[in-house]
Amino acid sequence: MKILLVSPPWSDTYSSYKAAAKLASLYPPLGLCYLASYILNKRPADEILIIDAEAESMDISAVIEKAKDFSPDIIGISSQTPIFHKVKMLATRLKENLNPLIIVGGPHVSVMPREAMQECPAIDFCVIGEGEETFVELLEAMKNKTPFAAIKGLVFRQKEEIIINPKRELINDLQAIPMPKRNLLKLDKYKWSVPGKGFVKFTTILASRGCPFQCIFCSARNVFGSTVRMRDVFKVVDEIEYLIQSEGINHFFFVDDTLTLNKDWINTMCKEIELRGLKFTFEGFTRANTITEEMLKTMKKAGLVRISLGIESGNPEILKKIKKGITLEQITKAFQSAKRVGIEAWGSAVIGFPYETKESVMQTLFFLKNLTACDQVYLSIATPYPGTELYEMAINGQGGIKLLTRDFSEYKRYGGPVMEVNDLTKDDLIKLQKKGFRMFYFTPRRIFYNLKRAGFKAGITNAIAFIKSVYGK
Repeated sequence: MKILLVSPPWSDTYSSYKAAAKLASLYPPLGLCYLASYILNKRPADEILIIDAEAESMDISAVIEKAKDFSPDIIGISSQTPIFHKVKMLATRLKENLNPLIIVGGPHVSVMPREAMQECPAIDFCVIGEGEETFVELLEAMKNKTPFAAIKGLVFRQKEEIIINPKRELINDLQAIPMPKRNLLKLDKYKWSVPGKGFVKFTTILASRGCPFQCIFCSARNVFGSTVRMRDVFKVVDEIEYLIQSEGINHFFFVDDTLTLNKDWINTMCKEIELRGLKFTFEGFTRANTITEEMLKTMKKAGLVRISLGIESGNPEILKKIKKGITLEQITKAFQSAKRVGIEAWGSAVIGFPYETKESVMQTLFFLKNLTACDQVYLSIATPYPGTELYEMAINGQGGIKLLTRDFSEYKRYGGPVMEVNDLTKDDLIKLQKKGFRMFYFTPRRIFYNLKRAGFKAGITNAIAFIKSVYGK
């Protein structure tokens, strides 16, 4: 079979922050690469093409034309809630122009499969949760003309009825999934600003699946569950070594929810990197209460140059309300540890949570400004994605929330609030988000640091994108 896998264009969902998003959020679609590798491992005769529309600067019309050239039998599309309207448009036009079977997976349809199928008649199947096994079983059922009812994690149409099969168990042995087929991407399209290097070719890498934490705003568990499953550490280092040698990639971004959750795993990885004499840089996301200064020293020796930590709020009560499970003291200590070790530290924070007020938001903005060991920050507006506790709170009006719309195309974390909270209006949140960015970045130390950190050219490029975002409309 000829299979087309598509990651739709997404940068429009960042509104005036589009320029900055293109620099700070353009990651390779690793999930599609994993899916392709699993399919080809089980069905080597299949032919697969991946289109990353955002990386290739393709709008929906361009995707249609490229799909026509490939003429696939099946098209798989990844979906997140803010771009589901684009998924519907893309699926409809693909069906009109090529009439393939269309399969949609990802966080949005994992939570709302029936609604997705009802809203878009062009979608033939939805895949819930981890998609590799379900997708292959579907392909085999098509080939052998066997019923779909036995395929766990599948949603399909049976005449006028939408059938939702039982959920599939999580894949316990991640070693059963081969190395992702990154060679199906245009890898030169993915550039990242790295301390001391400027913009360099990079890729993402995943060491684990699953997140055990209970943050009310996060939907990660909808696909990978709450049970953490680690990949074999030596296989991960094998993958890094292969990409250095075969693709000339020397910077890696670990996209695990909490990279430092398993300390023994991290120590083993760093030791193996040293034993093999591998020279590269890396970074990742983690939590303030899962790192120590000693661990950061070990990771830096192996190539760590940046760590990204979830701050979320500068108000202790809001941190408790959102079930973050950390304190302001732990956050401050973690950033100070990174600074002492000589690792760049990024933070992410959110305004507009349930129970927020203008006063608590300003506490967050001043906390960020005064967190001198934090070099860069992402500041978003709380958005109630389906499948999160925050979504249920918004529907029920808890914590002073007034939900403004259920049109998911409006669910944007930057420049477009869909909730008002207590004394915080939509306009207040938009203004406070911009104010927060200005308060944080317009300090002499951060201006100087961010202009020089990755080289003059990268600094100017980042500065222009930032100004367009914060002062754009």
